[in-house]
Formats: sequence, structure tokens, C-alpha cells
Amino acid sequence: MRLTPRAALAVTAGVLALSAVHLPTASAAPGVVVLENGIDFKQYQNPEAGTCYPGLGTDLGVANRTGGTIQLFAEADCQGQIADTIPPGQVRLGENVGSFLALD
Repeated sequence: MRLTPRAALAVTAGVLALSAVHLPTASAAPGVVVLENGIDFKQYQNPEAGTCYPGLGTDLGVANRTGGTIQLFAEADCQGQIADTIPPGQVRLGENVGSFLALD
């Protein structure tokens, strides 16, 4: 059975919520950012503020399960216009993410 992107993101977020929490570094937002497109997913534990992370492309679900805000970019290397800003604890669906920047 194939999961829809929304269902897959919900399952991934649920699993992450139940997983062990790692101790954050001093300059990292504790938690995890999850990128999901229904086939692949990436997760970034305790993303460091000011660091740019690669995305997965178009039509993604993005879950910001950290204590900090992230900014999404359509372009790689966090270049170009900011596509969206996601505060802590929020989920967005249908995003185009070439990269994201952890702000805090």
C-alpha cells in the first residue's frame, strides 16, 4: 500500500515524536526537521543556526519539530527569495524546497 505524502508525513512525524531526544549542541535548535515527498524523506537532527541544509525538491511536506524557526528556499544553497518561514512545531504541505536555513 502506497501512502499519500500527507499520510507519510504524519507517520514520520509520529515516529519522530516517539523517538529518543538527543541533547542539543549550544548553537542548535533542539529537535528535528523532516522533509517528505511520499517516496523519500530526509531528517536533520538539531539543525545549527545559520547553517544551510539541502532540500528534496517539489511538492514536499515539511515538519519543523525544533525549538527554532527555519526558512525555505526554492534554490539550492539558501540563495534567492525566501519561499516560506516555518516557526517551531509547524508543518507545511506542498512546498518547493531546494534548501532550508535554520535561523535559531
